[in-house]
Amino acid sequence: MFRGIAKLALSAAIGLAALSAAHAQSDEKATLKLMSFGGEAQTTAIKHAIERFNKDYPNVTVELTMDPISTGWGDYVTRVLSQFNARNAADVYGTAIETFRTFESKKLFVPLDDYIAANPGYSDFAPSLFEQSSYQGKTYFIPIGWNNIMINYNRALFRDAGVDLPKDTVWNWDEFRDVAKKLTKRDAAGNATQFGYEVPSQFFFVQPWFFSNGTSILNKDWSGSNMLDPKVAESLQYLHDLIHVDKVSPIPGKETMDNQFMAGQVAMISRGHWIVQNAINAKLDMDVAIPPKKETDATVIGFGGYAVSRTSEHPELAKALISELTSFETQKEEGEGGGGVPGRKTAAETKAFLAFPPSAALYYKTLPNTIPVPSPANFQEVEKIFIRNYQAMMADEIPIAEGVKKTHEELEASFKRLASKG
Repeated sequence: MFRGIAKLALSAAIGLAALSAAHAQSDEKATLKLMSFGGEAQTTAIKHAIERFNKDYPNVTVELTMDPISTGWGDYVTRVLSQFNARNAADVYGTAIETFRTFESKKLFVPLDDYIAANPGYSDFAPSLFEQSSYQGKTYFIPIGWNNIMINYNRALFRDAGVDLPKDTVWNWDEFRDVAKKLTKRDAAGNATQFGYEVPSQFFFVQPWFFSNGTSILNKDWSGSNMLDPKVAESLQYLHDLIHVDKVSPIPGKETMDNQFMAGQVAMISRGHWIVQNAINAKLDMDVAIPPKKETDATVIGFGGYAVSRTSEHPELAKALISELTSFETQKEEGEGGGGVPGRKTAAETKAFLAFPPSAALYYKTLPNTIPVPSPANFQEVEKIFIRNYQAMMADEIPIAEGVKKTHEELEASFKRLASKG
């Protein structure tokens, strides 16, 4: 079955590349600059994609720059904008939804609607990914891997504590809180030697706690603050109490607890598929569950995409390169290597992808219940404003009510500055 699926997808990918090749000369000499993001899994898959591209275009040199996004998407935006300002932009950019609106509003990339229409192989992607890649009726990004935040949990620690493993039904907030308490261990002095959960420290990771309560920190069209919705304060209070009342989590800081999770010192964290390879390397008995529900079981989605720079002197070659970067082979390698969930559904149905974690099928099963991470054109400011105040509230440095009001005022000021720029 999997071989048949792979063969069909491979044929579609080949046809996809052939259509792009019709508009680019295989003997053309050129240099293409490609800037993308990710870790080892993405880097390896991209290098192999370039090798396949060079079989059709042997005279094209592709210069690859990889950004690990170690300091967040806001800093990535700054780097890309500086390249355009210095007239040293890449031809192809791999980026993520957190940056789409910023780049689209500045018209840095060319519309790809005609290219997409001419390539039937893209029907293998979830339509919602293309919808979320569109802006004012035009599509500027070809989707690649995506991540929805799930509860990643250590099955061995559950068994040791005598706690039932999550079932197909979703925990509610109260049930999750009770489980986190049971999974927390303390020494004789009362100090935690094992935390039940890590209250998230990063913008993307924390969004499901708002979505599951039927709210968001921004309004629906990302044009202003929604911080004064009482459900936002309720969500923040819940997380605050996990830390200070139940003491099942440390205070979130700049550093995440990925290493502690891999070492068995924390039982549950909120992460995406990108941690799978590290879990395999650590021989961690890990699985995933749908985040806890209050009003809804919606979680957050973030995904990447490739775009062609308006300044590229070789736009057709750039599109041909994107054809290979989004091919079944590339998507399959990234997904199985521990990158994001493949945008191509067939690449997420291979035996290797579904082998780990045991509930890997949940990633695609939950896709219809995902909401994009709030990503306005002023994302750089929004992320910093929210995280700074969020960390202060979680650290008990400022009351929730005061922190919510302060965050609202700062966000509204940021959106006013954005509007004034036209």
